[in-house]
Amino acid sequence: MERYHHEPPENLADIAAELLALAVGGHHGEFDCVDKGGKSGFQHRLNKEGIGYEGAVENFFRFCAPLEELDRYVRAAQEELVPVLEHILSMTGEDADDGRYDEETAFYSGLLARLLLSAVIEGDRRDTAAFMNGAHFSERQNAEALQQLWSGCLDRVEEKLDELPQSSSIDRARRMISDQCKKSADRPSGVFRLDIPTGGGKTLSGLRFALAHARRHRKQRIIFTSPLLSILEQNAAVIRDYIQDNSLILEHHSNLVRTEENSQQLDERELLTETWEAPIIITTLVQLLNTLFSGKTTDIRRFHSLCGSVIIIDEVQTVPSKMLSLFSMAVNFLSEICGATVVLCSATQPCTEQIEHPIHSPIPDIVPYDPTVWEVFRRTNIQSIGAMSLEQISDFALKELNSVSSLLIVCNKKSQAEGLYRLLKGGDFALFSLSAAMCMAHRRDTLDKLRHALGQGDKKTVCVSTQVIEAGVDISFACVIRLSAGMDSVVQAAGRCNRSGEAGPGVLAPVYLVQCQNESLAKLPDIQRGQSAAQELITEFALYPELYHGTLDSDAAIGYYYRALYRVEPKGHHDYSLKDSPSLFSLLSLNGYCTQEPLYYFRQAFRLAGSLFQVFEENTTDVIVPYGAGAGLIPELCGERMKYDLAYLKELLEQAKPYTVSLYQYQIDRLNEEHSLIPLQGGALGLSGHYSAETGFSMDESNLEFLWR
Repeated sequence: MERYHHEPPENLADIAAELLALAVGGHHGEFDCVDKGGKSGFQHRLNKEGIGYEGAVENFFRFCAPLEELDRYVRAAQEELVPVLEHILSMTGEDADDGRYDEETAFYSGLLARLLLSAVIEGDRRDTAAFMNGAHFSERQNAEALQQLWSGCLDRVEEKLDELPQSSSIDRARRMISDQCKKSADRPSGVFRLDIPTGGGKTLSGLRFALAHARRHRKQRIIFTSPLLSILEQNAAVIRDYIQDNSLILEHHSNLVRTEENSQQLDERELLTETWEAPIIITTLVQLLNTLFSGKTTDIRRFHSLCGSVIIIDEVQTVPSKMLSLFSMAVNFLSEICGATVVLCSATQPCTEQIEHPIHSPIPDIVPYDPTVWEVFRRTNIQSIGAMSLEQISDFALKELNSVSSLLIVCNKKSQAEGLYRLLKGGDFALFSLSAAMCMAHRRDTLDKLRHALGQGDKKTVCVSTQVIEAGVDISFACVIRLSAGMDSVVQAAGRCNRSGEAGPGVLAPVYLVQCQNESLAKLPDIQRGQSAAQELITEFALYPELYHGTLDSDAAIGYYYRALYRVEPKGHHDYSLKDSPSLFSLLSLNGYCTQEPLYYFRQAFRLAGSLFQVFEENTTDVIVPYGAGAGLIPELCGERMKYDLAYLKELLEQAKPYTVSLYQYQIDRLNEEHSLIPLQGGALGLSGHYSAETGFSMDESNLEFLWR
């Protein structure tokens, strides 16, 4: 900054100097260019008092590089960075000559700073690992090797696809969609939509596009993201089956248990999750969003791995609406600056062009809408049936069950699901419950039993669930009742109905949309706003059904729903608004805490924004529950061995992940008052009682003996 920067900056070369300074100054943790008090992070770091600055400079030139060499490197860096900054200005329509930049220009510049910081963190950590323990890192593959890699993968996928049946109309429609995906892979890098109806083979079609596109454009890697672990695990199984080479695939999510690996393998895997170096990454939406915006250095480190990638984002409508501006701008940056191709997958594509900071349009469809193809996959009829109490919903469900073999009821709240389960209990049918009150292992076991019951068909089957069943769970019911919610949730619930066309050719199975009377959603404002927008669509649809092709889930209907939703969302909501603070978008652009003209171009509060960013509210605590193997892990994690065998403790905590539920602080406080929480080694908590083998965690359950069964 002292040698290469003017205060205030006079040109793009000055901004390049600030970018280099940010990368150097932030590689052990981001800092705020302007903090909450309006103080300058640059000024603080340019304070020379008491740090031996002159001696450090003298020794740098003596032992590291002479001044002439440093000047040469900085000039080369500026020559590389200035065209990128000019590209950013062209994206926002700004003029470098007037010296003033808008918030979008500042936001993109902040992402560029993150990209450089990511590269510095990666280089620093690699050098440290190599120096400390002789760690070896594989070299990045050249373009020719990459093309061979993708060609081999694509050939194996094509071979297996050719073995799939082509006898039914659905089989042929899936193949048509898949072929179109491969054909579209020749298009230039950019942002695409992949809108395929439920049952259209989205995972395989997306994989085929990604491999063909990566081969055509020599991409570095392919990244698949899913919003829920249930979807991720299903997609991962399909991808592994078709790629047929596990060495190419890294699966990265919080619930992955690797107890069979030794310490060296665990360390190697931890390194891979920090770098995303594998050719194919299968991860969660949360991990991707953290890579884009979290302040943790492990998340920032991965950011450079997104460059030159194909990024498939499944169920993109699950990106929280509060961060649509951040997400949309990041997609623009990845596609236009980082050379990435981003594919947005959803049957209910959000209308991002309606928000203040949208994805640059138009966004082309990989598979253009074809009514003759889509009609093959139409298997349900969504219909609104008004308002009912919980008891009336139970009565309606029992009445419907007289004419159907299976029924799914999807609720907005765990308390509703638990209440309906109790109302329906005791009937002459198989009854199941699914919710986030159940640990992951419990949900998996329940789904296995539910699939078995539906497959046997010798007894009628009812499942009462929360939203955990809606996306990506490959299961099918003859009828669905969905408590009123946003249309994205309603369409997902409909995807669990008549999934394989078992009702018969041309038969549309019923999906009933019902408003639950006396439903309190004050603590669930997103669902509340979704309900309001859906109700506006239903009212409009009743008046002009022909405008929406006679179906509530048509593209026209979903477009109307999102426009209505964005109208009822508060101003600034999409910018990740914060209480008693400028929005996260502001902190990452012009920064509302910067109240006077700064001496530097960058004014972002990077550190503050990174610490405040959360994909979902994390005011919960994970607790190990007494279900299945969890019942044995709780007492074992209390044992003496845990105090000295840290490797074994780490292994047991990994094993315990599928046996945890997330509890709010008020629940933790009440359980502590009842002495129902057991402190475990490693800072973990175990639950004593309060867990039902049918419905999972409940404050009302107190079967203490369940822990030790």
